[in-house]
Amino acid sequence: MLSFIAAGLAATTQHLMARARVPYFFAQIAGGFVLTVVAALSPLLQYTGIDAAAAIRPSVIVASGIVLMLAGLTVVGAAQDAIDGFALTATGRILELTTQTLGVVLGILAGLETVRVLGTGMSPPSSALPLGPVSVQFVGAAVIAIAVAVINGAGARIIVVSATLSLVAWAGYLGASSLGFEVAAASGVGAFIGSFAGIVVAYRLHVPSVAITTAAILPMVPGAAVFRGLLGIVESGDDPAVLMAGVTTLTGAATIGIALAVGASLGIYLGQPVRATLSSVVRVRARSRR
Repeated sequence: MLSFIAAGLAATTQHLMARARVPYFFAQIAGGFVLTVVAALSPLLQYTGIDAAAAIRPSVIVASGIVLMLAGLTVVGAAQDAIDGFALTATGRILELTTQTLGVVLGILAGLETVRVLGTGMSPPSSALPLGPVSVQFVGAAVIAIAVAVINGAGARIIVVSATLSLVAWAGYLGASSLGFEVAAASGVGAFIGSFAGIVVAYRLHVPSVAITTAAILPMVPGAAVFRGLLGIVESGDDPAVLMAGVTTLTGAATIGIALAVGASLGIYLGQPVRATLSSVVRVRARSRR
């Protein structure tokens, strides 16, 4: 519930700033700031006598909200343009991606510094946040895909397809992980399977392949890793070990992002001829029936 409230406040802040025609870069900063402050102050609920408040993990709240603001569609589009040879368009998308991500980073850093001054700073997690049971992971992946589709104004058909593809992509990720692939490589495999399946079925269902692909791979976006890296850098102080751990975590998150983009683009690239072949087969069969 706290994750939902924090993300909702961040999204509302960004919406109000968009209506005021504030540049999106500053809206990203404001959203990251609001999200971080709400998460950092949430443990104070234990003073209200609520027993469950003692177990609140602010890191989970921030990591959940970061996924909302990370530019998943831009990553896929930039990688696809670069692979297809459209250097100018790819450069523009990469610049947009960098600006949007930098806004989130600055907002989180500002929020962390604010709560540190207030005396309610967050301690950097020593390890990655654990995943829940496999069944719950699939439910979470579907919920994220549905939420992304709804936010983008999709209809019922696209929502259902996005949720289904998210399950396919997450199954690919879990399968690759079980074979011993690292997180980045497994994420790339999941993105590849999800995007390949998406572009093949898109033409039959008359839905935009890029939109459903983006919704499918967003559950694998490394929001928790981004936050852990930033938190480690802010809270490092004079400890070089903590600083290097934060930088290493951010580098790993960037690697996962690149793997997702490459996997999704490769799936779209290889899926296009398959889709064209299936389309031609359908047309031939339709003509033969006539």
